[in-house]
Amino acid sequence: MKSNLMLKKFSVNAVPGTMNQKELRTFFGGKVIYSEDIININDDSIAYSQVVSDYNNGYQYFDYNTIPSNWETQFYENLTDLKYNNQSISLFSQTADNMINNTRWQITINGASILKDYLFFRLKEQRVFEIINANEVYSNDINTAIYEYISYNIFGRYKLDKINFYVNYYDIQQQSIYNSIYLQYNPQFKVDVYKPGNLTNMTVVNYDPYNFSTINIQYNQSKPSNQYTFDYYFDLIFTKI
Repeated sequence: MKSNLMLKKFSVNAVPGTMNQKELRTFFGGKVIYSEDIININDDSIAYSQVVSDYNNGYQYFDYNTIPSNWETQFYENLTDLKYNNQSISLFSQTADNMINNTRWQITINGASILKDYLFFRLKEQRVFEIINANEVYSNDINTAIYEYISYNIFGRYKLDKINFYVNYYDIQQQSIYNSIYLQYNPQFKVDVYKPGNLTNMTVVNYDPYNFSTINIQYNQSKPSNQYTFDYYFDLIFTKI
């Protein structure tokens, strides 16, 4: 007796492990990429190179030291620039007397973006994702896949341990046209201030070492604003949990 049963034909295709950016860990340990115990976001620079193109953008060759120099583009990422692009300063709501004397300022820092970008630069520097193609990651974008890896596996392993805040004052009533001109109520984020003698006190509003997406610093001028302005700088120090 013949059967009318029809078997469906199918094929099995291999799926690259790079399609899933979340590492699977066991009770006894895991294979998550090594990361630093302490991260100091200071004024260092991080250098790396990658392919810049419409196709396979972000690709890194395995034999980097033997390929033609124009196959990959060099990048130099300065951590001061990283912090500058992820911070802003504004005036608090305050009395007229405060405005003239101990003016109150708020510095807002995107700590999460700073840490993620730093980790991205480090992974690029170490060429952890070299020879992985865009079509081997789910997003079809190598750099997007690296950020996904950071979010899934590395970012949550850190807490914000410390913020160092630096301030340097300038007398706006005694200036020369031959030097930089400083304006009232116009503080600037500048690496020139980054000196031990300029370390000063401030207040981190609602400080939470495990939630640093938005860091709010409150700083009150110690010198009257009708005579002095200031520039500022900060370090962020993260430690592994």
